[in-house]
Amino acid sequence: MIDPEPWVARPHPGPRAKPFPLTPEQRETIEASVRPTTEVRHAKRAEGLLLMAAGVGSGDIAMLVGVHVRTVFKWKVRFAKADDPAQKLADAPRSGRPVSLSRKPMQRESRRRRADLRKTSASR
Repeated sequence: MIDPEPWVARPHPGPRAKPFPLTPEQRETIEASVRPTTEVRHAKRAEGLLLMAAGVGSGDIAMLVGVHVRTVFKWKVRFAKADDPAQKLADAPRSGRPVSLSRKPMQRESRRRRADLRKTSASR
């Protein structure tokens, strides 16, 4: 986990970032989700949220987590709209083609292969 203290006190132009409000229970849930077995995208969002709660600026969060600054701004909007920000660490459902895998194996069509074809004088 990234130590936010040197980044909060770092001198930079402009106003200081406002700390994102988290309850102790929410912080505990988010800290528990940052572990080596977690998906990288979830762990990055959790790290970003913990840095936001500490009051680190968006540019510094982007640099520390390894994402673009616009991504951090999107995270801020996403977490601000949620009642429980820990629930918003997961991806939203995406549109697209439905999964075509089923438990029942599909029958393969029998096609003639090139090796099965008769050789003719023109194919030599």
